[in-house]
This record gives sequence, C-alpha cells and structure tokens, in this order.
Amino acid sequence: MKRLAFLVLVFFTCMAFPSQLFAESKKVAVYVVGDIIGDDKSIVSDAVLARMSGNKEYTAFERNGAFIKTLDKEQDYQLAGEVPEKEIREVGARLGVDYVIVVNVIISADRQCMMSARLIELESAKILKSVSLKREYDAHDVLSAMANNVAYRLLNKKSK
Repeated sequence: MKRLAFLVLVFFTCMAFPSQLFAESKKVAVYVVGDIIGDDKSIVSDAVLARMSGNKEYTAFERNGAFIKTLDKEQDYQLAGEVPEKEIREVGARLGVDYVIVVNVIISADRQCMMSARLIELESAKILKSVSLKREYDAHDVLSAMANNVAYRLLNKKSK
C-alpha cells in the first residue's frame, strides 16, 4: 500500500511540476566589447564562461568562437562604433542561442576599469539583468575577478 501511495505521489508531482523536472538549460553566448584587445577579451570571456559552467540553468554556447567571429565580421561592415544590439541578437538567433551576455570593458586613462554586462533574451530582445562594476586596474587579474563577479550577479537569481 505504501508503494502505491508513493507512486501516486510521484505521478502527481510530475504532473504538477513538469517544467522543473525536464527543463532544458538555456544556451548562452558571451560577447566582450570595449576598448580592450585580444588577450584581455579572452580573459574576460573565459572568466564569464568559467562562472557559467557551475550554473545548471544556463549552458555556455559551445561554438562561442564562431559567434565572436561572426559578430566581428558584422562589425567590420560598420563605419564606426560597436555592433548594435539588434545585430548581436540576430547573429545569436542564427547560431541557436537563447541568450547573449554582452560585457563592455573600459579602462580609463586614470587606470580605472569599468565593466558592465547585460543578459539579453534573444526572442524578446528584453534585457533580463544588467550589472556594472568599477575597480582600480593594476593587472590582468582584475579583469578576471571583475568578469567572474559580473557573471555571478547576472546568472544568480538571488543577486541584485
């Protein structure tokens, strides 16, 4: 009798909460912009991806390099400035991701590093969360620490 009651309970739980039981993680691509170059962009991107690896709700987009190359090609056609958010969303949708994290990094002349990031849902173009940090820039490890913090704050539901 206990087994039957247990099976009935499990059945009703599955019926009541199917999305939690079989929810797929959301595919996310990371794109780093700003006045930093190659190695620094890789440091920021790698730190965000590393933080994302522990999150069950989001999955890092495996072809991230292809995403960046495609966006860079789009940027080459621009006369000036960064790639518009609309193009980032379009490229992300073509490559099969659900979300894009856009990280903007600026290192000012007075050695202050400003990092802002947005988590954008591609289907609706809605910015789900936006965060920013400012720290003194004295070495590359500042970029990694800031990117880790930004990613945590973007992906953690408890963070504001």
